[in-house]
Amino acid sequence: MAIRYGQATLPRSVLFHHYGAYDEPDAPQDMAYYVYVLRSDERTLLVDTGFRPETVARRPGRSGIVELPDALARLGIDARSIDEIIVTHFHWDHTGNLHRFPGAGLVVPEAEAAFWSTPVARHAPFWSHVESDDVELLLSAQREGRARTTGADETVAPGIRAITVGGHSPGQQVLVVDTARGPVVLTSDAVHLYEELELGRPFGIVVDLREMYAAYELVRGLEADGALVVPGHDPEVTRRFPSVGGDAGSFAFRIA
Repeated sequence: MAIRYGQATLPRSVLFHHYGAYDEPDAPQDMAYYVYVLRSDERTLLVDTGFRPETVARRPGRSGIVELPDALARLGIDARSIDEIIVTHFHWDHTGNLHRFPGAGLVVPEAEAAFWSTPVARHAPFWSHVESDDVELLLSAQREGRARTTGADETVAPGIRAITVGGHSPGQQVLVVDTARGPVVLTSDAVHLYEELELGRPFGIVVDLREMYAAYELVRGLEADGALVVPGHDPEVTRRFPSVGGDAGSFAFRIA
């Protein structure tokens, strides 16, 4: 299930890497912000935790739709029932509510944890995309044994495979989730918009352009093998997948 908790409208020239190379006029681009709930008969997991209201208030063009605790309550999910949270990468819009789940275990990419603990990460081109408190929470959780790290390609829970692709962030991961309708690829920010994948048009926040292109190829390969691809920030997701209806119908969508 995808929860659309935030939205943004930003210039395409800001969102796409070297946008001027395409010789196209600038225009506004709508974005969506999602977290995901993965449920089985045995457990409920979260993928990422969104942004905090006070954080998004400092970032023009973006706004919240629903706060995560309220979204879960309206879906009938007790936050205390979430025993593990998969963090795809450490950027501010994916880690903002971790403090609201003090009892949940964390799953974090090893490459992310390693990078954000180094001095070079403090340079503004990197650090401006994270929140200090969130990074410290994640690194502290790792030191305390509450967070486990995942490698290049491994099963992190039954039916959930995490693949490190980098590109957008040093340890960015995509998730391949087994569902009743077949495998679903939650790309997180490895693919923000369908357009990135369809046109090979990289996003503007990038630490390694070659890795970003390689991530597109990997996701295309998974799609060619029959997986359903879900980009991390495309409003089109809310049109391609049905609403859950009821009190959460305006912001929650059933992926599988």
